[in-house]
Amino acid sequence: MHKMGKLKCFEIVLNENKTVFHPGGKILGKVIVELKGDMKMRSLRIFMRGVAKVHWTESRSTGSRLGSYTEHYNAEVEYFFKRQVLFGGEVSEGRDTLTEGRHEFNFEFELPLGGIATSFEGKHGNIRYWLKAEMDKPWGFNNKTKKAFTVISPIDINKPEYQVCVESSVEKTLCCWWFTSGPISITARTDRKGYCPGESIAISAEFDNLSKRTVIPYATLYQTQAFFASGKSRVRKTKFTVLTGLPVGPGTRGSWDSQLLKIPPVSPSIVNCCVIEVEYFVKVALHIPGAYNLTIHLPITIGTVPYRRGAFNFTDSLFYRETQAHYSAMTFLGIPNPPPYRETITPPPPFEDPPTYVESVGGAVNLWDDDDDDDANNPEENMGDLTYTPMYTYVYNYRPPPSYSEVTQSDQSQLVLPSLEVINGAS
Repeated sequence: MHKMGKLKCFEIVLNENKTVFHPGGKILGKVIVELKGDMKMRSLRIFMRGVAKVHWTESRSTGSRLGSYTEHYNAEVEYFFKRQVLFGGEVSEGRDTLTEGRHEFNFEFELPLGGIATSFEGKHGNIRYWLKAEMDKPWGFNNKTKKAFTVISPIDINKPEYQVCVESSVEKTLCCWWFTSGPISITARTDRKGYCPGESIAISAEFDNLSKRTVIPYATLYQTQAFFASGKSRVRKTKFTVLTGLPVGPGTRGSWDSQLLKIPPVSPSIVNCCVIEVEYFVKVALHIPGAYNLTIHLPITIGTVPYRRGAFNFTDSLFYRETQAHYSAMTFLGIPNPPPYRETITPPPPFEDPPTYVESVGGAVNLWDDDDDDDANNPEENMGDLTYTPMYTYVYNYRPPPSYSEVTQSDQSQLVLPSLEVINGAS
């Protein structure tokens, strides 16, 4: 059993227990050290690091009796690496004594304003941000403690490009020997292109079945993870929510009018990272007995700023009108207008309530990484909680858009455990 010796507590605590940050935000907190006796050390340092990293292996045949070998694919992008000395000095020869008792060392870092992607944990890679405090001791192994946090790169789904519907159609004809049936077709669309977790995708569709078979419509939300390294790629598809409709008999038409497909707490879309991409699509399909299913894919974007009903026009806001009236009154009284840069009015925050974050549907991961390999034989030297769960924006009490038809169906939407499909291919 490991004895902690003089060190009773060594942990990183963020101000207000905040765990979610945005580019340009400040990371404020303290490192807490509690000792049962005086301790000598060179220094106490804290690091902040952000890294996107991928790794996977593929088996290769040698083409001979030697069998096969394993090829590794690795790629890494370091977004930032910052450090502060909290106690002691930079000179490695120096020794300082930290006295017995409880000590708190405040720190402050600032995230880059741009160029960093949203936190993500995938099968073959991750985008991870963390703090690491380290006691540099002259006589033995250094003590370390880690704490990861979530960074969310904003995607505002209220922008016009995310408000357009996504629509597609497909048709096929069934053949059996010399007989040809009538066509089967799908026309489907979403109510918009951008959504946040917790919201529902409203799917409208027409299913025309002029064949002699009964077909069953369904829709599925998919996530596609793509990892890139050394000119190769590895793609992983995950199935989340499924919506199943009523059967469509031979020679009839079925329709969906804003049938809802719930979005669980998943990662936002990630398109600004060169080694990892995360994208989403809705698969709308017809299950056809004895034949390949008929399918279409509707690409969507998962964002971070929830949908606001009705377009927000800042020039129509009370804040804008009152400010403009104030400027007009100043001009009437002979007071000159403010300089041009003051005329650009900063709009008030779009939400009165702070955003809500929930744990990712993917669950917790272990923070033990290559960064800790030097302590592989002494894992007890790493203190604190080495587990981490990304937190993402989630919308509670989402109100779906109104239906434009009186026709309803008793369709069912259910959340299923993630089902995975792995695809290998060249990028």
